Amino acid sequence: MQTADAFVQDLRAYIAKEDEKPLLGPSFYRAVLDGTLTREQLKRWAVNLFYVTGQHIRAFGGIFLNTGLGPLDQKIRRHIVENLIDEETTMGRGDDAHWMLSMRLAKALGATDEELMHPVVAKEAVDYVEWVLELGRREYGLVTLAAMSLGGETRSDHSMRGFVRALREKYGLSREDLEFFYAHMGEAEAHGEPVFAMVREYATTEERQQKIRDSIRTWCEKFSAAQEGGYRVALGIEQGVQVHLA
Repeated sequence: MQTADAFVQDLRAYIAKEDEKPLLGPSFYRAVLDGTLTREQLKRWAVNLFYVTGQHIRAFGGIFLNTGLGPLDQKIRRHIVENLIDEETTMGRGDDAHWMLSMRLAKALGATDEELMHPVVAKEAVDYVEWVLELGRREYGLVTLAAMSLGGETRSDHSMRGFVRALREKYGLSREDLEFFYAHMGEAEAHGEPVFAMVREYATTEERQQKIRDSIRTWCEKFSAAQEGGYRVALGIEQGVQVHLA
């Protein structure tokens, strides 16, 4: 079995490799930079993003549920509280709750309330959401937290900055429209680094290390599939499926 320090270093190496690929999907990223999407296609993609972002809040509930009252459990819940301040309030990073910022982006591209409450999304996005919710229900809170935070929130901002610039310059979106992305810049330090420390404290057995490793790898695979699926739905290559949020 690896030491906890060696295990965390391996996780960092894995995330660094994943970081070579744009978090929101290479196909979509390239299309935005090239300016080849129509606003209608971009709107469909933004609706998919809104769906996934909003469901993350539900996943946090499972993390709360599956903790105890020990010192590590307290760290996990406090970290989720900090996340929820961003996700659900105006007191955190960004000028509104993060799921509202994703709604703002979709509406700036023409999405209606009906499209947002009954969105047509990629089947891979539904699969990702169902998987992360189920993970939160059945596993110790840190297993789910590691998947979501280390899988998604430890990424660097290098690809995001060019992506946001292209959305401004090629599609005429304003800083206010794009606040969702600005609010997420710098998350690696705020939301990712503390989780590495918690994993180091927790991952002291082979079984625990394997659960953390599997959850992160599966998160990366399913989130990537959700992004690529959303891109195909946006282009009309696939029809997608309708879900109901209200």
